[in-house]
Amino acid sequence: MTDVCLILEGTYPYIVGGVSTWVHALIGGLPQFDFSLVHLTARDKRERIKFDLPPNLREIVVVEIDGYQRPYQIARWKPGPLRLPQARAYHALSTGFAGLLAGQIKEQNGLPFILTEHAIYWREIADGATEVECGFQVIRQTGRAEIAALRRHWTSTFRQLARLAYAQADAIVTVCEANRRLQLEEGADPAKCSVIPNGVPADALAATRVPFANGRPRIGLVGRVVPIKDVETFIRAAHLLTARLPEAEFVIVGPTDQDAAYYCHCRRLAKELGLNGRLTFTGELPPQECYAGLDALALTSRSEAQPLTVLEAMSAGRPVVVTDVGACREMVEGGAQTDRALGPAGLVTPPQHPQATAEAVLALCRDPQMAAQMGRAGQRRVRAFYRQERCLDEYNRLYERLLVPRLGVTLPASRDAEPADRLI
Repeated sequence: MTDVCLILEGTYPYIVGGVSTWVHALIGGLPQFDFSLVHLTARDKRERIKFDLPPNLREIVVVEIDGYQRPYQIARWKPGPLRLPQARAYHALSTGFAGLLAGQIKEQNGLPFILTEHAIYWREIADGATEVECGFQVIRQTGRAEIAALRRHWTSTFRQLARLAYAQADAIVTVCEANRRLQLEEGADPAKCSVIPNGVPADALAATRVPFANGRPRIGLVGRVVPIKDVETFIRAAHLLTARLPEAEFVIVGPTDQDAAYYCHCRRLAKELGLNGRLTFTGELPPQECYAGLDALALTSRSEAQPLTVLEAMSAGRPVVVTDVGACREMVEGGAQTDRALGPAGLVTPPQHPQATAEAVLALCRDPQMAAQMGRAGQRRVRAFYRQERCLDEYNRLYERLLVPRLGVTLPASRDAEPADRLI
């Protein structure tokens, strides 16, 4: 039996991204707890493990989800009854399928159900996401009317699943106040709700040089090449900047294998706009290498919660340009008065607006002193409000409060259950 069983949709340890990085830090940063993990996936391809697994991660169970065959058919578990890890508490990292499974365990066995929401699923679908983290596609049709109908349907479906998870969970955590307000609007009990911001190691990415100091600016988007990150807007902004910043280079850093069609679309767009030689897809890079080579980060996402890549860039002393989604404005400009007093760490633009993104990047390039000041403000903000140690301390206290005693706790498998795919 483990202390905590994390229930994830896609992500760790097979997919690189912000949630996976967060999970890896949580497990490794709380060695006093033993973890198991249920990985829910709707992807046909078996992925390889992308992380060095911490020694206190004792077991991984992969559960496949059947995709829908008809537009309004909900997914179902496969192969059926599940044999799940035994644990003292079950911690789902989203509503949707993960929250549904954790809620079923709570109803059947009375074991604590902790919910952490990084992104709000139904809001992401409403904002343009075509699939959820496990790879389950909510939008497959191409006709405009079909897409609109499907988006309404799946927004409503995942909204209902969120309400169900809020009712069943013993503790509801999210990463920013904007998300907490959405949870409360959907009926979450305020007494259950709390905000634990994401965190990064405050000094691990310390700046090695002043941004925009060498006359050849390098602007990067760091993130998965998927539609919700709106890489297309970054590419169009880069095109607008080429005439005004003839020495500038643009890089897109992150996995390109999570939506092959979108990646091909982005490469084709860059070629059509004449960006060959000016814009590069690097694939994944270690954070130290990534941010050391950038002068500024530009994040053009349609939807975000509290992106780790922004915190990493701020920790590295890099000014940021972000879209006004999720907690991005609060991260850059500050929330409370003591936070705002630290100064802005970058500039905020409307989503899906290449011109505004280009103008913001241009402002940083033309005023290196302002860019450097913003970089220093970001470092101060991370040290004051977004330290990884603070995040880990909060979860340590939450687990200690909710975990049931080890003795007398069992999670019997169904007599008809087939063993799930145990990888460890």
